[in-house]
Amino acid sequence: MTAAMITDNPVVRALYELPAPVVTAYLRAPDVGAPDDRELRLRAMLDRLHPRDATPESLRALASVLGAVTENRPVDTGRPTAAAFVGADGQTRLFELPEAHVEDQLHVSAVPHVLPMLEWRQGRPAYVLVLLDRTGAELVVQPAGAAPAARTEVEGPDDEIERNAPGGWSQPRYQNRAEDSWQHNAGRAAEAVADALSSVQADLLIVSGDVRAEQYFRDQLPTWIHSKVTIKEITGSRSPDGSEEHRRDRIAAAVQEYVDQDSVQALARIREHAGPGGLGAQGPAAAIHALARGQVHLLVLAADEPGAEPVEPTTAWFGPQPTDISEHRSGVLVPGGKPSHGPLKEVLARSAILTDADIRILPEGWPDPPAQGVGALCRFTVP
Repeated sequence: MTAAMITDNPVVRALYELPAPVVTAYLRAPDVGAPDDRELRLRAMLDRLHPRDATPESLRALASVLGAVTENRPVDTGRPTAAAFVGADGQTRLFELPEAHVEDQLHVSAVPHVLPMLEWRQGRPAYVLVLLDRTGAELVVQPAGAAPAARTEVEGPDDEIERNAPGGWSQPRYQNRAEDSWQHNAGRAAEAVADALSSVQADLLIVSGDVRAEQYFRDQLPTWIHSKVTIKEITGSRSPDGSEEHRRDRIAAAVQEYVDQDSVQALARIREHAGPGGLGAQGPAAAIHALARGQVHLLVLAADEPGAEPVEPTTAWFGPQPTDISEHRSGVLVPGGKPSHGPLKEVLARSAILTDADIRILPEGWPDPPAQGVGALCRFTVP
């Protein structure tokens, strides 16, 4: 199983075109039922930003864009967490991160701080939910990120679905006709699901509903779904029976399990291929050297533990090209200029994104993370 890349959005890549220093701000959504304190928290964030750290243009733009976030929209509408990226010239990029678990934070650096946004995006993969019964199915098609879900009804071609036919010599015939109808209806649902998975490039299918209908449905799914798509099963019926009250929590649990499994597999592949001449690299130095050669297919970064002492190195150096990256200033040559530096993991993420690598972020408390919280799986080896 290979999850869809979280770094393939051109909007994320464009953040690295903002002129430095880049101001990054995350403004957490108000707590449900609590007073709206966004304006006060925003003011406190701006007060902590020293005028010497950012340009006047970026300060004005940041105040304007985040000020608009706190206006004209009450808390009960579910105002999401906001992520703002402002270049030195005042160019602004604003993103809404629904249900993001991100605390207020403000950064000024040569690179935008994208990791909190990527971690949120990682937890919201595209998926298709199918609720089955013997007449057809209901589909919920959820694109990746913050895009709204689409719901469709799939009614099968046959409506003869009862098996409680009268007894006697004709009963097997009625039963067979009912079984055929269930199978035809499940086939129509399987076709619709295949189209839906392709439409949002989803690698996750969540299945719920009638057990017998699900059996027919699984039997008629295309081979590529069985080989390339993760199928999760949750309990609940398509008919109103009370199960819908818990459906959202069950879906969320299935999605989180899928995300965690992908992270486990990514880390396992890195360790399996580690060693001299292998495709797996662990630790900042090995990852930087691989990124400098454009080798990295997958970068794994473990979230820093709150209160833990920073592990050296805490910064890395980079130049204008995606592969201009080094542990040391002298390792990046910029003709006619000088290299920049920034937080280690953000600089690693920049190089990975701009060289078309994917990124997996391990949450706080992840057991047995890679060395110094950094690992990479390479596309090729270098003798």
